[in-house]
Amino acid sequence: MKKIYFTLLISILVITNLFAQSYGNYKKVPFAFGLFPPVSTNGTNAGNCINQVSMNLISGYSGGLAGFEFSAFSNTERDFVRGAQFAGFLNFVNGDFTGYQFAGFANFNRSVARGFQFAGFANFNYAEANGLLFAGFANFTKGKSLALQMAGFANFCEDVQGIQGSGFANIVKGNGKAFQMTGFANITLGEVNGTQLAGFLNYSKEKMQKVQIAGFSNISMNDAKGLQLAGFANLAKGTTEGAQIAGFLNVAKQVDGLQLGVINVSDTVKSGLPIGFLSIVRHGFYELEISASEALNTQALFKIGVDKFYNIFAVGSQFLGDEFNWGFGYGMGTHIVNNERFKTQLELISYHINEGKNWINTYNDLNQFRINFTKKIGNNLDVFAGPNFNLMITNNKIIDGRPFESDFAPYSIYSHKGKRTTLKGWIGFSAGIHFN
Repeated sequence: MKKIYFTLLISILVITNLFAQSYGNYKKVPFAFGLFPPVSTNGTNAGNCINQVSMNLISGYSGGLAGFEFSAFSNTERDFVRGAQFAGFLNFVNGDFTGYQFAGFANFNRSVARGFQFAGFANFNYAEANGLLFAGFANFTKGKSLALQMAGFANFCEDVQGIQGSGFANIVKGNGKAFQMTGFANITLGEVNGTQLAGFLNYSKEKMQKVQIAGFSNISMNDAKGLQLAGFANLAKGTTEGAQIAGFLNVAKQVDGLQLGVINVSDTVKSGLPIGFLSIVRHGFYELEISASEALNTQALFKIGVDKFYNIFAVGSQFLGDEFNWGFGYGMGTHIVNNERFKTQLELISYHINEGKNWINTYNDLNQFRINFTKKIGNNLDVFAGPNFNLMITNNKIIDGRPFESDFAPYSIYSHKGKRTTLKGWIGFSAGIHFN
């Protein structure tokens, strides 16, 4: 603690010395003492005095400060401060401030503030703020903030270049080139070029560059260049260059990077990749397949996404047997060759198979690896054929008093039956048509 006091004293002396000047019509006063204005050693002339040391039992008033000032309630300078102010309630400076301000309630500065500000409630700066600002409730900067701002509730400023931390929100009317942390939301009405961390929401009205991380959502009303990471959703109304990673939804007009989420939505994918359960790309890849195979005698598959990665939603039935069996499935695929006349697709699909009943209440899945060789025969019509590599996995659960055994596989070249699981594998073939 002694080191802190010593450092503070030395810095006050340095600041005072650095800004030593001719005070013009002001009177330089080494020491001033008072009760409240005008009951002080400077009397009614206090507004024309520059105090080096000022002690006031209730409140003080002077033309300026070039040193140290203490008041039980408030300090008021009609011009500048070069030094340190301590007030039980309020410090008010009508001009520039450089140094230290400590107030139980608030610090007000009408011009540029450079230094350290601590207030139990708020710091108000009506021009540029450059330094360290700590407030129990909020920091308000009408001009640019080049400071470290920490507030229990919120930070408000015109533009920011620095660090903002708050319990609830950081709000920037202009541009933000900063590192922002908040419990609820970072809101920037201009361009963001930095890092935003929020418990709930990050919002930028203009372009976002670098990083947005939010517990719920990140929103950029223009382009997003960098990383958007959200627990629920990311939105970029322009182009996203970089990555959108969300627990549920990613939305962008154009994707030039990665989208990773349960649902991805975009207008176009220029040079990127959407990966998720469902990727909807307006100008992307769409295909309807009608086909037949030895396993599922008829099946319909809908494919959606982009050429490099698409989602597959499938339904099929097996009617060439003793019982009617049906299944539905989900998968993913990619094109390894795709030109105007010919394409090759690799696909993985998993079907839940229901045998002889509306629903089999156990794990009874057909897992397929498919290779499709496709020939275009019309503007929107293809024919295809290719091998399937099949693995049927069944959980031998007790159903109707006996272990369930699958009869779905038409034949097997590999089989294994354990206490709980039965495996059957075979190579098949499928063929059909594609509408696109």
